[in-house]
Amino acid sequence: MENNQEPLEQNPSVEEPLEQLSITDAITGVLTGPGETFETMVSTKKKNYWVIPVLLSIVIGIVVTFIFFRDAQLMSGIMDKQKAQLEKRMDEQVKSGKMSPEQSKQATEQAEKFMDPKSTFFQIMGYGGVVLVPFLMLFVLSLVYLLSLKAFKADVDFGNLLNVVGLPLVITTIGSIISLVLSIVMGTVSTLSPALILNEGMVGVKMAEFFTKIDLISIWYYFAVAAGLSKAAKISSGKSYGIVYGVWIFWIVITSAFSFIF
Repeated sequence: MENNQEPLEQNPSVEEPLEQLSITDAITGVLTGPGETFETMVSTKKKNYWVIPVLLSIVIGIVVTFIFFRDAQLMSGIMDKQKAQLEKRMDEQVKSGKMSPEQSKQATEQAEKFMDPKSTFFQIMGYGGVVLVPFLMLFVLSLVYLLSLKAFKADVDFGNLLNVVGLPLVITTIGSIISLVLSIVMGTVSTLSPALILNEGMVGVKMAEFFTKIDLISIWYYFAVAAGLSKAAKISSGKSYGIVYGVWIFWIVITSAFSFIF
């Protein structure tokens, strides 16, 4: 008896499950192809990819800070600038009648004790900031993006947001190393930004500080974050880049305005 049964065809619409990324592949991928990396990440089993980048950021940050503190020329330039700004503020307080010359002198001497790079307070602030900033950046930015996405009625898992914000911190880690090298060469705190050309001598202290914030490393970091946010929240690239760069620009404007006023 002839068998007329045809072989069952495979359903072409059924896709094979994506293989979960290793932390090494995730770090490499966020540098070379963040969109594809985050698409795979949110489509597989949840994993805290942000942990290693955050820890790496802290370790490299401690090393960079240690080298900064040991560079006498660099620290001297930073401290001289800070002291000059302090003296200027104290003079303004005296001229406005808010402080007497004696009070101004006493306040200046007290402040200079805390500004000494060898002081315990200065060391705690320096190394403590290196440890705290990555965690603050991770959780605060994730929360800000979560609230922003709610306005677009987008549904996103907070754990995925942590990965979106935390994994690209490997980019800022690379940036801190580049900044260290540039700072040592230039003799002052420097970043890959317009401030390398538009320096204090050309545009003044406040504008130079503003240009320092618009650095290529930050642009690269937020590009990777925006690519991840689009995949994690399943929103268009336009909305994702608008949220990410909008928050960043808002932060630059607010901090720069505060600096100009005070």
